[in-house]
Amino acid sequence: MNTAGTSHLPVLGVGPIYVSAIFALTVTASILSYLGLASNGAIANAWIRILMIAAGLLVIAEAVIVWCAAVFGSHMVQSVKTGKLMTSGIYAWVRHPVYAAFLLLNCGLLLVQANWWLLALPVIYWVGLSVLMKHTEERWLENKFGDEYTRYATRVNRILPWPPHSTKSPRKS
Repeated sequence: MNTAGTSHLPVLGVGPIYVSAIFALTVTASILSYLGLASNGAIANAWIRILMIAAGLLVIAEAVIVWCAAVFGSHMVQSVKTGKLMTSGIYAWVRHPVYAAFLLLNCGLLLVQANWWLLALPVIYWVGLSVLMKHTEERWLENKFGDEYTRYATRVNRILPWPPHSTKSPRKS
């Protein structure tokens, strides 16, 4: 992704490719689990299954809330048009809320499957998204906003929504 000299990131960058890839992988893994092809990872204990399904539904609900806060509550379009760094609202909780929402949605869908094998995928998704953001969008944001973005990045998580905190204890997730 070449962003040198551009005033904004391209709409069709690595993000949509990443989101499409993890969704396709989640659907494929879910189908394989449903068909019994990953049955040796299925959780047999009813209480653990219920807890995982409940946790999955909660994570899916969190994904919807984060996505709605980013798309409808953040005035994202206005900030992009004015060229300002967004640091309030959901952006005070997570630097990449739209990607975080898609990551959470896929993780929730995998939790609902209650299969130990599928729990490796959220870790892979998180690592992949962290690497992509660090080497694409965050590099562009650092070039555009400099120290303002660097200070923001030291106090706000990259992907996992977390309540705002001071710069004394930076979080890098």
